[in-house]
Amino acid sequence: MKKNIIISGASGGIGKEFIKFYCDDPNVEKVFALSRKMNNVNNSKIKSIKVDYFNEETFDNLDDILLLESISTIIIASGILHTDQIKPEKSIDGVDLVTLQKVFQVNVFGPTLLVKKLLPLIKKSEGVKIIFLSARVGSISDNKLGGWHSYRSSKSALNMMVNNLSIELQRINKNHIAIGIHPGTVKSKLSEPFLKNVKHNIFSPRESVELMAKVISNIDQKDSGKCLDFSGKIIAP
Repeated sequence: MKKNIIISGASGGIGKEFIKFYCDDPNVEKVFALSRKMNNVNNSKIKSIKVDYFNEETFDNLDDILLLESISTIIIASGILHTDQIKPEKSIDGVDLVTLQKVFQVNVFGPTLLVKKLLPLIKKSEGVKIIFLSARVGSISDNKLGGWHSYRSSKSALNMMVNNLSIELQRINKNHIAIGIHPGTVKSKLSEPFLKNVKHNIFSPRESVELMAKVISNIDQKDSGKCLDFSGKIIAP
């Protein structure tokens, strides 16, 4: 049976590359591309659906997806670190409520509510892999620099949600898996302002997606609830 795949955050650099990657896979029948922007696509494999994490009513646009017989993989590639109005905080005195709410909405609340909406489809599927784009900076034990309060805290919260979800999914079907995955440092609009001081490898979106896709392909039940990096190594909580 050919696979159906959902990719949320489809208009971002990594989301777009995930779509291209899975469209090239002959074993994939349909890729559902979820984004705040409707994408103009010329590929019959792709169905573009408008979803806005700030407006839960748009999740009603997913009702047709819920009619599918099964889903094999859900990739939530959305995330926010900064915008023209939002800057990562260097100190606690730079934190404000509006920024906290926006960052948590995109990085935690929206993905959680999306999985809630898709739960009926997950329940009738056999062996769903649910992948959340996380970040190494969400690791509490690995944090030696501080700063970036909203972003770090939101990714830590996301990792806890992934762990919680994995426990619940095991009660539904032991073949279901949920993980967080760190894509590495990827050249994109999200990371561009911070690349000048990076001393480790910087990936293109395609390179990152190819590495993550290999990890996704190889994960099994023992990995569920964990946060892995692009090479498959466990990131400490």
